[in-house]
Amino acid sequence: MENDRICLEQGILRIIRDFSLVLSSQNISHVVLRNEFGPWEILVKEQDLYAAQTQIALYKQENPDWEKEFIALHVLRPSAQPLWFLLIPAVCTLFQFSNYGMENFGIADAGRILKGEWWRLFTAQTLHSGNYHLVSNLLSGFFVFSLISFKMPLSRIAPFIILAAALANLETAFIMKDYRSLGFSTTVFAGLGALATLEVRVLKRENLYRRLVPWFAVFLLAVFLGIGDETGKVDIFGHFFGLIMGAIAGFAPPKKWLRWGEPLGKFDIFAVFAIYAFFAATWLLFSKFHP
Repeated sequence: MENDRICLEQGILRIIRDFSLVLSSQNISHVVLRNEFGPWEILVKEQDLYAAQTQIALYKQENPDWEKEFIALHVLRPSAQPLWFLLIPAVCTLFQFSNYGMENFGIADAGRILKGEWWRLFTAQTLHSGNYHLVSNLLSGFFVFSLISFKMPLSRIAPFIILAAALANLETAFIMKDYRSLGFSTTVFAGLGALATLEVRVLKRENLYRRLVPWFAVFLLAVFLGIGDETGKVDIFGHFFGLIMGAIAGFAPPKKWLRWGEPLGKFDIFAVFAIYAFFAATWLLFSKFHP
């Protein structure tokens, strides 16, 4: 039982996992848990405490820079998490290219949206005007959602990003009565806004300007990414509102997930399939589209 164990170390998840690997290599029994305040703990039996402390001390001695992990940025490396998310626009666009009726049923059309065809707020996120449009959104999306997945499981915030992009389409429809748009770029910009907020939330409260740096950086990146499709059209309002709504969505995850880390679990598998089911239902049921 955990009550019979003593806390050996506590901290962020990736550090505690490293310590766990060290103890496992020496066959030292231990348990990794999160305490009520957020940090992760590694617990050992009282009779194993000295041996565990010795092994952790040796690990720290052999890896003198291990403490920097607490404040170091994640190393930018490929992540598989964004692939399940990007599969949605990729598959839908491929179907669109083989059946042109999908664009008519799914494009974000201001007049039709304001008449109650709400599904267009979501289906428009899965369609594209051509190969270049699709590839550019997939590449930029992979970059943005990879950065988010380094901070927390992508499936935990993806629903809020999708909703943020839908609200951006709705706001644009209210402003531009002739608004017609499609593409995953609004979702990418929503993800970019969420990324900035996630970064702001984990920064120490040293001064206001330092905490606003991620938002300024993302705004400049949004200006750089704010390109249109191959026709040269730029959905400025959609991208702008996507960025703003995404920044608000970044407040949804608990702060302890960002500060201390959160592992992938069964809930994340359920969340992924729930998102797939939502888009499938939106296309096949609400839009009345039938391939």
